[in-house]
Order: sequence, then structure tokens, then C-alpha cells
Amino acid sequence: MLRYSQFFLCYPVLAATAAGLFLGGPFVWAGLALTLLLGGAADYLFGADTSEPEYGQTWILDILLYGVLPMIGLMLLGLAWFIAGADADLLGLGALAQALTGYDVLAARAEAGVLTHVGAVISVGTMLGVAGINVGHELTHRTWDPLSMFFGRWMLAAAYDASFGIEHVYGHHKNIATYDDPATSRRGETLYAFVFRSTWGQYRNEFLLERDRLSRRGLPWIHPANRFLRGLAMQAAITLAFLLATGPVGAVTYAVAALIGKSWLEYVNYIEHYGIVRVPGTLVRPDHSWNSNHAVSSKILFNLTRHSDHHAHGDKPFWELKPYAHAPTMPFGYVVMILIAFVPPLWFRVMEPKLRHWESKHATPAERALLAGPRRRETLAAAE
Repeated sequence: MLRYSQFFLCYPVLAATAAGLFLGGPFVWAGLALTLLLGGAADYLFGADTSEPEYGQTWILDILLYGVLPMIGLMLLGLAWFIAGADADLLGLGALAQALTGYDVLAARAEAGVLTHVGAVISVGTMLGVAGINVGHELTHRTWDPLSMFFGRWMLAAAYDASFGIEHVYGHHKNIATYDDPATSRRGETLYAFVFRSTWGQYRNEFLLERDRLSRRGLPWIHPANRFLRGLAMQAAITLAFLLATGPVGAVTYAVAALIGKSWLEYVNYIEHYGIVRVPGTLVRPDHSWNSNHAVSSKILFNLTRHSDHHAHGDKPFWELKPYAHAPTMPFGYVVMILIAFVPPLWFRVMEPKLRHWESKHATPAERALLAGPRRRETLAAAE
């Protein structure tokens, strides 16, 4: 059972985040603090995991994925209670918690200052990205399974990205490491510039992919079958629920948390794809994305860190992904790499030698030409 239980790791982090909303004070920072601790110090202590265990009872792993959605629902309910106002006890949750634990959660909330509210929003937003978007990403790859798509899209909707699966599955996996892919960060591009470019580009592509799909079926883009518009409606429904339960301030507070979750997705995109190029139309190889086999973050993120195999074989469930020890590998785990990316000069200093190594050991002659030339079309023509 240890093989299965190791993927349970995101649950205590989600539970601690929800509990922190009721405990108040410094406990509201639990989600962010545990993410940094497990993805930083614990990753360093436990090192790499290149094992390839076999799982006979994969239904257990599916249940772990599906269970993240109700956990996120409970966390968002806790956030709504926390921001509902000093005189409100939404659904009597405060009285229930006090009766069960003896801890005066209403008094703790009444004492919450600005810093406490900031911590609550950042921690919830972090979990919407680290747990929600990550598991939603895994499930929306199962385009043939309505149940997985339902769970996956609602997890993504909670972080204002319900249509992520459209662009990710049909755009990103096709265009990875090319200039046609907004989710591929370019050599010399800062994290801050990338987040805005990638977010806008993915939303735009999601709309265009759905418009074109419906057009091929002879349908207008404004149609109930439009998954992009349905995704917007899902996001609006969650925001409306916060508006009705907590008022305008609460709805805006939730929106900030959701956008923080979306930002975590873009941070991950940035470090996973930075600077690597591919000639459009050529085979996607394991060395077209940055890999990481750090043990703890791999388990929290359901093997997302085995990104080289994920892009080489996009339909593989997470438990079948291989470590690809010889693929291009990031020097640190995901959390540490993201923290480094927040300081662009430091990021470039760390990654430039890695890119030069990728260019010399992994890139084809045509890809080296793309890296060398300032204009994509001219260098591609020269390479051909």
C-alpha cells in the first residue's frame, strides 16, 4: 500500500489549508508554507526518485484524483466562511467547529488583520494551482472519459481556467517548443513577461479552437456545445456563489485567489519549457521539455514532474510515466526553480549553462539553427 499512499501527500496539505482558515492567525499560511517546505527542503532531503513501480489496482489512484475536487470544495467553503464578515457564521460552520474542537474559531476570525487575510488568499490560491489545476490537467487528458472530464474541468474552473484542457491537449501538446505555443517560455524571456503572454495566448487559442471545431460541424460559435463558453459559465457560477454568500468583497477576494492559482500554472509552464525549441511538425521527443525526478514534489504533483515522458506520450496516466534520467533535467525541484525564476538575473545565470548543454547534447542541427537565428522563419528556412 505504500506505493499507493505516497500519492496521498497533497491531501494533508489541502486539509491543513482548510483548517488554517478556521484556526486563524499564522495558521492561514499553512498552504503556502507546506508547499514551500515539501517542495523545497523535503525535496532536497529525499533526493531523486527514479523508481518505476507497477500498480495493479489503479482504481485506487483514480479515487485519489477524483477526491481532490471535494477537498477543494471544502477549502473554498472555508474561504467563504472566513471572508463572510465578523458577524456572519456561514452555514453555522464556526459554531460547529467550536462544538467539535472547543476552539473559538469565531474569535480567531474576528481578530484577523490584513496580513491574515492576505495569507488566507495566497494559501488557498496556491492550493487551487498546486492541487486543483494539476489534477484537473491529469483528468482532462482523458478526453474519452466523461467522468474524468467533469471532475477535471470543475477543478480547473475553480482556478479560472476551465477551458485549459482545450488548448493544452489540442494546442500545447501539438505545438510544444515552437513559437506557435504560448505556453512555451522563450530563451531570455522573464517569468513576468511570460505569465501575461502565455495567459492571453492560451485563452485566445481556446476560443479559436472551439470556434473552428464548431464551424466544422456547421454550428455558430455562440452555441451550448462551445466548451470555452461553458467553461466561462462554470467560473462565473463559482464566483456568483461567493457573491451571494459573502457579498462583492468576498467575490473579489475569491477571484484574486483563483488568479493566484492560475498564476501557479504559468510558473510551472515557464520552468518546464524554458528556452527549448523544436522544428514545427517534427516528432515531440522526451528532450523537448525539462524533466525533474525529485521525490517529494513528484508525489505531491502526481508525477507531473516526469514531464519529458508526459510530452512524449501525452495519453499515459501519471502512474505509468517514466523518469527518463537522461532527459534534460532541472537542477532543482519545481518549487525551488519557481523561486529562482522570480529573480530573472539569477534564473538566467542558472539556466543558460543548462540551455547550452541542451543545445550541444540534445538539439538537432535544425533546432540549433532555430536557436542561433533572430528570426524564426529565416532560420527555419536556412535549417531546411
